[in-house]
Amino acid sequence: MMSSDRQTDRQNDFYQAEAPQASRELAELRTSRDYVPPFDIVRRRVIDDLHEGKMTIDATVVIRVGNVEETEAASGVGVVHALDVALRKALLKYFPYLESVRVTETYQHATGESTEADVVSIKKFSDDNLTWTTLAKSANTVEAGWRSLLDGYEWRIWMENNRTRRMTANPRLSRR
Repeated sequence: MMSSDRQTDRQNDFYQAEAPQASRELAELRTSRDYVPPFDIVRRRVIDDLHEGKMTIDATVVIRVGNVEETEAASGVGVVHALDVALRKALLKYFPYLESVRVTETYQHATGESTEADVVSIKKFSDDNLTWTTLAKSANTVEAGWRSLLDGYEWRIWMENNRTRRMTANPRLSRR
């Protein structure tokens, strides 16, 4: 059995761990005056219900891409899953290359002694070509999971936009 001090040290090490590359790149981009997020979250809503003895989770997400708002709803096996399904439905209308993006691993860890402990959410994504990982922290479990999910999609959109810009600037790259 691990001593309480050693366990606390491991939890602190995990919570203070350096953010993965995708999260670091996004954090740096967001400080740039030139960076414009590819989409904004206008609002989100989750209904967690027990219906006829079965858990039902429904989510609605409203995003803004440019000047256009898009609303989508979905059900899921959990809050973050329902939000993910609704978000993907909305994003795919504007970024169809996200179709192949999947969350391949997800991990959440809370540090603290109560239900109001700080939470770290880590998500690993893949799209058959790239693999990337995001990390988000919050005092709210759903918020941490939601933020790491948003970062994963935003990073992939940024990567695609960056690739397109490079190909446009140098047409020889598009023939490779």
